[in-house]
Amino acid sequence: MAAIAALLARDDVLILDTETTGLKSAEVIELALLSTRGEVLLDTLVRPKVMRLNPYAARVHRITLAELADRPTWPEVLPELRRLAERATVLAWNAPFDARMLEATSAAWGLPHPRLLFACAMRLYARARGRRSYGLHRALADEGLSELLECYASHRARGDVQFVLEVLRAALRTPQR
Repeated sequence: MAAIAALLARDDVLILDTETTGLKSAEVIELALLSTRGEVLLDTLVRPKVMRLNPYAARVHRITLAELADRPTWPEVLPELRRLAERATVLAWNAPFDARMLEATSAAWGLPHPRLLFACAMRLYARARGRRSYGLHRALADEGLSELLECYASHRARGDVQFVLEVLRAALRTPQR
């Protein structure tokens, strides 16, 4: 719990989530950044370079190509991500996945990707609960936060960053089970 408390107390920690066109050879199509105080710093859809969605991914996040058609591209979004996150610790539920997708999107556009320092919220939470991994929706249920699924869109970047923040806050209130 000390690691979670320390991260949430810092001003230089941001919570990030992405939604993507798929899992392999995928691009970021939605990005959200939240401060540990709950301030939304970035919440945007992103038009991919290749306008194609994996059908499974589309069913999960319910983002359509039509919604992405007039959105900013990665070259337009990346400078803002860099400005906000380059000197921060970036906390994500499945940090290796999000880090890989951000880098893959920069590579798809032929852009250098900033070095971001990631920490995995899922691993921190799972360790605090005596497990190796933990699904975000399971953590919401186990922390008594399922009502948040009615307030924020699940499997959307903005909703998922809020879920991560609330799960970690709840874990600090109920450290032992």
